[in-house]
Amino acid sequence: MKNRMQDLDFEQNVAFDKVQEYEFTRRAAQRFRQVVSLDSFEDEDADVIFHYLYKEMELVSFGDHLKRYIYERAELEEPFSEVPQEVYKEIVVDSFKETYTPKSMNPTSTKLSALVNNWLNQASVKRETVFLLGFGLKMTTEDVSDFLTRVLKEQDFDFYNPDEVIYWYCYSTQQGYHKAEELKKKYEILAPVEVENTQVLYGSNLCRDTEEKLIDYLARLKSKRVDPISEKSQAFQEFTKLLYHAKQIIAGLYQHDEEEKGGDKVWTAERITPSDVEKVICSGIPINKMGNLKKMSASILAKHFSQKRFSRQRITNILSHKLPVERFDLITLEFFIVSQEMEDDDPFNRYKHFLDEIQDILLRCGMGEIYIVNPYECFLLMCLLTDCPLAVFSEIWEKSYEEGEAEEA
Repeated sequence: MKNRMQDLDFEQNVAFDKVQEYEFTRRAAQRFRQVVSLDSFEDEDADVIFHYLYKEMELVSFGDHLKRYIYERAELEEPFSEVPQEVYKEIVVDSFKETYTPKSMNPTSTKLSALVNNWLNQASVKRETVFLLGFGLKMTTEDVSDFLTRVLKEQDFDFYNPDEVIYWYCYSTQQGYHKAEELKKKYEILAPVEVENTQVLYGSNLCRDTEEKLIDYLARLKSKRVDPISEKSQAFQEFTKLLYHAKQIIAGLYQHDEEEKGGDKVWTAERITPSDVEKVICSGIPINKMGNLKKMSASILAKHFSQKRFSRQRITNILSHKLPVERFDLITLEFFIVSQEMEDDDPFNRYKHFLDEIQDILLRCGMGEIYIVNPYECFLLMCLLTDCPLAVFSEIWEKSYEEGEAEEA
């Protein structure tokens, strides 16, 4: 497989020592290639991946991304690692004052300088903070989109959300926060314009480059607003489709076991519960006395995986519309499906197939493509390049809890 690493889909090959210290994506892509090209990767895949995730992988926080953005925008000349945080703070505070952007979208007594310091140190922030920074730093729509999808690892602009449509329009036309507030008030008193169910409201060719077009779009949107946790949302539809496919695979596994022990039970996707899905996908995660997965904080990779596991509670909450579908859910399900259906395929072909499939799904949901800097997504990609992806996936989860217990002892 080694000679095919140059075909991996992220950044063009570049000498590792030539990559600038603030070029997180290129650095992550380089390290990814180096790790999966190691001689030991084929024989000791789980150990190699675990070591990379825990000991070597660079965890890039929101604050680091924000500093990099300011560093490049301000064209600072000193080396990235030598720029004091005070410099970044001053640039942000000055820009917020210059653009007349408030320090928060909600009432707060905290000073702007303290809020900026917090943003520069945060591992992650809320979505609305990114929108606020978009106004405060005069970002383009592309800049904000990048922060939403690559940095927060969330959905891109939601064109079925009136506030986000308004923000998008204001960034596109370089109008400030107060214009956005004015447009949000207009939306509140706008009369909805009915749209036929067959009419597509949002498409990639939709143009809202004037306020008149924006207001027209918002009026039609008002009659067709889709809640992101409703069954009409694209992400929920993709989730249920993938979940059913996963249940079919699990039913097949159960049926095989049933026949081996001479039983006569017939397993179908409909008989597979969220508990069954958890048991198969999370088999490497230990359970407590109550039968629940051990808490995430007990894993040494808790920070890397952003506190997410594909538990039965999570699945049930999504299906009952208590939680929105996130990219993590879609990526995990697609990983499981590909790991099983292409178990005997060439690892590189399996990896490429997964990327093709998941990129299309994420695109349809407006969630941004797979991002190699995201530790969980990098972890799944590495697993796909091994001989037994699901077994390696489970082994690394198991190791993370064993190491966590060893550190506590």
